[in-house]
Amino acid sequence: MDSEQVEKFIQSIRKQAKDLAVHWKEYSKKKWHEVCTGTENYSYRLKKGLKQVRSKASEYFCNSKRLAQAHKRASFMTIAAALTCGIIIAAGVDAGQLEAPPVYAVYVDGEEIGYVENEEAVFACLENLQTEAARKLKADEVAPKQVVEVVATEKPEAETDEEAVKAVLAERLEFARYAYTIMVNDRPTLTVATLEDYETVIESLKKAYVTDEDATVQAVVLKDNVEARLTLVDNPSKIYSADKAAEILKTGTDKREVYLVSRGDSLWTIARNYNLTVDEIRDANPHLADPDRLMPGDEINLLVAEPLVDVSVTEEKVVTEKIKYETEYKNDGSLYKGQTKVLQAGEYGVKEVTYKITKNNGREVERQVLAEKVLEEPRTQIVARGTKPVPAGSGTGQFLWPVAGRGRVTSRYGNRNGRFHRGVDIGTPTGSAILAADSGTVVQAGWYGAYGILVTIDHGNGYVTKYAHNSKALVSVGQKVQKGQKIALSGSTGNSTGPHLHFEVVKNGSHVNPLNYL
Repeated sequence: MDSEQVEKFIQSIRKQAKDLAVHWKEYSKKKWHEVCTGTENYSYRLKKGLKQVRSKASEYFCNSKRLAQAHKRASFMTIAAALTCGIIIAAGVDAGQLEAPPVYAVYVDGEEIGYVENEEAVFACLENLQTEAARKLKADEVAPKQVVEVVATEKPEAETDEEAVKAVLAERLEFARYAYTIMVNDRPTLTVATLEDYETVIESLKKAYVTDEDATVQAVVLKDNVEARLTLVDNPSKIYSADKAAEILKTGTDKREVYLVSRGDSLWTIARNYNLTVDEIRDANPHLADPDRLMPGDEINLLVAEPLVDVSVTEEKVVTEKIKYETEYKNDGSLYKGQTKVLQAGEYGVKEVTYKITKNNGREVERQVLAEKVLEEPRTQIVARGTKPVPAGSGTGQFLWPVAGRGRVTSRYGNRNGRFHRGVDIGTPTGSAILAADSGTVVQAGWYGAYGILVTIDHGNGYVTKYAHNSKALVSVGQKVQKGQKIALSGSTGNSTGPHLHFEVVKNGSHVNPLNYL
């Protein structure tokens, strides 16, 4: 072996030793939670490299010694041998150092809290703390709020204290439970405990709007993008039950205010008492078949729902409906104008209609006729219509609506708040025209106690009508008025809480329901 070969050998040994040092440095600095298959790769390469270094060094050392004796170049070969042995010794020392057990530094949120010899002890401590936290939080899965790191360090002289590190972890670590946040269009709304709870919420939400037992449901679709995401929740009180979560998604609030209907209540009185409008109460109670006919014991929601998720229900329904009959009129000179007489009673027909109905959050938004079948044809009604002039002050017995512009019924005839309401209240702005429901003679025009400004008309045929709470009377006692004539202006005089007309019909001395005659 000449000097050139020895030099190349030495350079090869140095390169391999350098490569091994680089590999080990990368290996030792790997964080505990990042150590994976790469660890085995580095370890394998390290052992293989050391084996190759020893084998090559031994081979070259023997060759150099033999060549030195043969060529009498002892001094040079002695140096080469010494260098070779030095490299082997260095490699052996390095290998011993590399194979020595590392010391691990433990960090909590980046702050070093101590050293341990065995990283597995830290992992076991974390597992025990996590199990205890899961028991306290009544959760299947929990995780620490802080970041815990275990990192191999190049400080063999560092003082380790496993028990102290465990004590610090037990004192500092706080745990939160995993739960599922319901996202609506990528926005967090509320949280439930499990994925099963989330699925229950979705099913409850869909079923809440499937209420018609006579309809066949075709589809129930969530119009918004709804999903569940696993998140850490540090406040268990923010986790809702499945039933409560479904109610919040349906109403838009976790509050509920309900009014129990009493005898004599109406939407108008409830709205007045709770500073709402009748329309707002109607909107808050789409489940009521007829909001104008309340029954004692009915529950009225006083909060208007603003659903967080829109649910569309498509259903088919077969309905039996009446077919309206036509009315045919025949003039009759024996009857006064305004009087009529039914010569042939009309009869409704019957048809069967199949509808496709689309509802959004329980409210019908579209109705399409799919099929229609007539079961019974209607029969035309024939009515005789009077043509003879009506004497002044005489009524026809047929009443027209007493408020110009119609108005809306705010309180009906019957029991109300423990008292009997003898007329019907028609809401209308102050100053609206009040019309004579039929021809007759004015027998009262002016202030009349709780009625306020009252106009009373005797129609001369057993009927008397009363018009109360007006702001002004436009007729006087004894005056003859014609059907439809303007007799007063609406107001809120007397015992009244708002502008409206109180209208009564008296037949042969007894009060009757005006809505049966209008």
